[in-house]
Amino acid sequence: MTLTFAALLASAARSLRRNVEPLLTVAATFLFLPGFAALLLCDPLPALPPAPRDEAAMQGWIVAVTNWAQGNGFWYVGADLVAIFGTAVLALLLLDTRRPTVAEALRHAARRLWAFLLVSMIIAIPVGLGLWLFVLPGLYVQARLIAAIPILARRPDLGAGQALRVSLAMTRGHGWAITGALVTLFLAQWIVVVPLMSGDEWLRGPGHDNPLLLALVDAAITAVGAFYAVAVLLVGTVFYRLRASSGT
Repeated sequence: MTLTFAALLASAARSLRRNVEPLLTVAATFLFLPGFAALLLCDPLPALPPAPRDEAAMQGWIVAVTNWAQGNGFWYVGADLVAIFGTAVLALLLLDTRRPTVAEALRHAARRLWAFLLVSMIIAIPVGLGLWLFVLPGLYVQARLIAAIPILARRPDLGAGQALRVSLAMTRGHGWAITGALVTLFLAQWIVVVPLMSGDEWLRGPGHDNPLLLALVDAAITAVGAFYAVAVLLVGTVFYRLRASSGT
């Protein structure tokens, strides 16, 4: 199999079709529901001021964001922690050689949660910084580290640092092919999410009260995010299997 971004996406789609029932069950429970609850329960993040070069306006925005984080950060952190646990469960279902049931994967993930949590946090820092600076560097870093979670699932003897180093070694020379797959997924979810986010902002504005419609829009936003997370994990598992089968 030629390692191109199109081949990776095609293999990820086949893996999704083969495992759709357990993937859907776990993703809905641990990725979708917590994120959806956070969107419904939390206030929206304060918007950037229209004149970002205005020092006073930016200071006021920073204060507003700090106050927002104090009141809402707990929910988002909690949702992220549950999502990391769910991702670990999915990785174990896809790659654990013991072929666990969902219940067994839940127990295995709980026992090894610290390793999965540490890897996810280490990956999130450079990826988030790269996405903030310019999207492509963040996606490239994510591509180089994409095998770390699958490695932890397949090789329970390895720790977080070892999984990251093995991922860097496995992806050497293949970073841009994986990045191409991630760019495709990122653009697809961005195209869908941007109008939904605009709709969410409009519905939260004065005079536009419609709780049912707002809940539906927030559900769609969360569903797209959960699908993107699952798709990235599938690309990582497909890549890991391909490289592991070739003896790398």
